[in-house]
Order: sequence, then structure tokens, then C-alpha cells
Amino acid sequence: MDIADFLDAIERLAPSALAEEWDNVGLIVGRHTHVVRRVLVALDLRGALLEEALHAAADTVLVHHPPIFPSLTDVSDASMAGVLVLTAAEHAIAVVAAHTNLDSARGGLNDHMADLLGLREAVPLVPAATDLSAGLGRVGTCAAQRLGDLVHHIAAAVPGPVTWTGDRDTQITRIACCTGSGASFVDDARDAGADAYVTSDLKYHDADRAQRLALIAVPHGQIEAMMIGRWCAKLAGEVAGEGVEVTTAATDTDPWQPAWRATL
Repeated sequence: MDIADFLDAIERLAPSALAEEWDNVGLIVGRHTHVVRRVLVALDLRGALLEEALHAAADTVLVHHPPIFPSLTDVSDASMAGVLVLTAAEHAIAVVAAHTNLDSARGGLNDHMADLLGLREAVPLVPAATDLSAGLGRVGTCAAQRLGDLVHHIAAAVPGPVTWTGDRDTQITRIACCTGSGASFVDDARDAGADAYVTSDLKYHDADRAQRLALIAVPHGQIEAMMIGRWCAKLAGEVAGEGVEVTTAATDTDPWQPAWRATL
């Protein structure tokens, strides 16, 4: 399979038309004649990830967060992003990014997050203009439960610290969620009738803005890495007939480390 065919496979699963205007998706590093045989899937392009790719003889890396974002003024060793791009190119490792298109796609990261939370009849929280059945975030009904029980379920499933607002005895029957940075959709979650909203990168005063909507904050890197791991099987199935091997990276690319992991 050449890189063009691999990009077609990504397009079927996460159409580029779903990417936000500010995003940078598709082929980031590599030639269009590149042959794809072994793909490593990860959240970010890091030095340790490239080492893993070399050790695994992976010729292609698919990342969620584009390494050139929003832009580079030069590709040199003057910046970490430049070093990573140079290293990938020097070792003939193609780098492909699927970001907000993968978040929004049907069967993409937000649908996997909705499944983790037990949502029923989930629909996009912010529907895409090009496809109302896709879009950022999800909102749906759930089995009736206390907010405290929902928080406990999430904390048991998601690595890293989970924080929350609200009364633990509040009854939850409708949940909104969004992978990655979803603070800008707090109003959308409240307007959609959600009792609780699960997302990342929430700020202190978002609790006031949410009013009666309970907020549950999960670590950005951890939740997205989990959802990418789940989605990876779908990509593997899409290209299996072409003899392409797809593997989820073992490298933890999240730069934020909780204190209990560190030797202090």
C-alpha cells in the first residue's frame, strides 16, 4: 500500500472535510511515493515515539496531534518540532495526522468516549456543517445514576487525576462529553440538557459558567490516548487486506505527569 492509499483509508474513517479550519491534517512528513507496511499510532510525535518506530521497523506514524501546528518557519534543529520532523524524514518515516476530523467522525474518538460513558442514542454535541450526523463532542442519555457514582466510574477507567464539580447526589440521566479541550462547549452541553459534561482542560471559572451543569475534568492526554487505542483496531481492519500492520504505540507521549508517577 502506498501513502496515497493509506490516506484514502484514513479519509474513509475520518473525512478531512470534518477537520476544523484551523487544523492541519493529512500527510505531514513524507513522499507521496512512500510505501506503507507497518504503522505506529500515537497521540503525539515525540523523540521516544520515533525511537519506538525505529525499533519496531515502522515506516509510518499516525498521530492525533499534528507536529506542525499551526506552522513552522523553518525545518531545522532550532526547535523541537523541527528536530522531530527532520528525524522522521531522515529515517524515511512518514508522519500522518488525523486530529479534529477523527474527533468528529462517526465511529471516531468521541463515539468511543460516549461508549465508555455508557451513552445511549448519542448525537454530536456540535454537529459538523458538512455532516449533521458527525461533529465535535457527543450527548446522550444514560442509566440513571448519582453524580458521585459517575465520577467513580470515570476515575476507575481513566488514568490520571479526575476532578469534578457539583453535588454528588445529583441524579444524572443525560451526559455530554468531548475528547480533548472542550471547555468552549460548556454552554452547548448545558443547552443540550446534559446533567453532566465530561471533557479536558477546564478552567477554574468554567465551574461558575456551567451553573447547574456538573463538570467532570479528565486529563487531555490520557483520555485521548485511551480512545485512540480503541479506535486503532478499526484502522487495522480497514487496511488488513493490504498486508499493513497497525499497532498502538507503547510510548506515553503525554508531557504532563501526575506526582505519584514521579520520583520526587
